[in-house]
Amino acid sequence: MKRFITNALVVGLVCGSAMVALTSRPSTIAADDAVIQADHAVVQALEKGDRAAATKLLDADFTWIDPEGILWAKDDAFRAGLKPLVASGAEVQTVEHKYGKVVWIQISQGKNYSAHFWVERPAGWRLLHMTEIAVRQRDFRPVEPTYDIPCMNPCKEVPYKPISDGEKASLDEWQEQESSQAGWEKHVADNLDQRVVSTFGGASPSKADRIAGMNKRRQANPNAPHVGAAPALWIRTWDFGEAVVMVSCQPTYGDKAYWSSRVLAPVNGVWQMTESYHNYILASPVMTAVPGGKS
Repeated sequence: MKRFITNALVVGLVCGSAMVALTSRPSTIAADDAVIQADHAVVQALEKGDRAAATKLLDADFTWIDPEGILWAKDDAFRAGLKPLVASGAEVQTVEHKYGKVVWIQISQGKNYSAHFWVERPAGWRLLHMTEIAVRQRDFRPVEPTYDIPCMNPCKEVPYKPISDGEKASLDEWQEQESSQAGWEKHVADNLDQRVVSTFGGASPSKADRIAGMNKRRQANPNAPHVGAAPALWIRTWDFGEAVVMVSCQPTYGDKAYWSSRVLAPVNGVWQMTESYHNYILASPVMTAVPGGKS
């Protein structure tokens, strides 16, 4: 997410509430954790190409974003014979964060990461969304904007109409988050144990370090063009009360477009972005903006 200064990469993937249960190593996760057990089972089924076993645990709305940034619907993923980037095994690291009826699980190995968004349906836990990132170096040069780019989309308008109360509240506060550094600091949760991952950035530093970096760059170049947040071309959300799952497609000024896969949750009365993966679309061109036009 390009924000407020050129090439300031901002992705929020942190938690700060007692409602969130955090575990960062396989040994600290309870052996009888139902969602972890289901996650192991679905990964193994997808590895084997066992559609019948996997389907029992996949949500009707299941989508899968692969390391190339291609979004696959459930049936198409099976037709393509997709296999998980991060397989099951003793060396896989697991992180689990719980938000009531939403559980976010990250499994990783080296520079390969996979985030799994589990949701509780009437029939039990189902995997709603999976996004996979193989961290890599850019093989292209980003474009530096030379003029101010205002934030109309997503700060003031998006191609999406929230329906439920949770969708409306989370969108309002996400737009406030995107509108300024102060809004970002307010609506990105504070827990420093959370990992932030993007295709070209890898695991992000802490929120405090990101803020320090933004301030340092702004002080070093106070006359740099103001660059608004990456606009949203497509958004879909699922409201589960304690949390909203959000998937969006966003171009980036001077860079490639990416998929954002997020959890938004109320933390101490404030909706915050508590999880966010930025999975860049490798086939995307480098995006530019037109001076004087809307973002």
